[in-house]
Amino acid sequence: MFLFTGPVLLLLSTVFEWIMGNFFSMMVHGMFAVFWLSLGVLQLPTWGLAAAYSKSGSAAEGAASVEFNAAIALYLTVWGFALFTFFIFTLRLNIVFCLIFGIGSTAIWTYSAAFWRVAAHNYDAALKLQKVSSRSPRWGNN
Repeated sequence: MFLFTGPVLLLLSTVFEWIMGNFFSMMVHGMFAVFWLSLGVLQLPTWGLAAAYSKSGSAAEGAASVEFNAAIALYLTVWGFALFTFFIFTLRLNIVFCLIFGIGSTAIWTYSAAFWRVAAHNYDAALKLQKVSSRSPRWGNN
């Protein structure tokens, strides 16, 4: 999903928007294509990015390291600012675009905050930021 379905369709729509002369839509589609491709590459175990952050070369140990989680958090923070920039650009266009980019930048910053909490070894706060709970009355896990 990270590498093919979304990014391929977004790249195709980027080209079509360029052909039609819609510069803003082209930039948005291109940005999201690059975002999903880069996020997918960060998750690929064959590239060994997490293992590089481990002294023993273990991907699991590297994925739990402070440095790896801080790097992912910083990466997501930058993408949040990119989305916030598009939010600023859409203030004069329409409310739907404003909502999309405003909520999107907030969501990315919240996801980034979860990685910052993991880097600080505060796993409970990270789970709350990701809305993950093992004790949910809704599902009967009391």
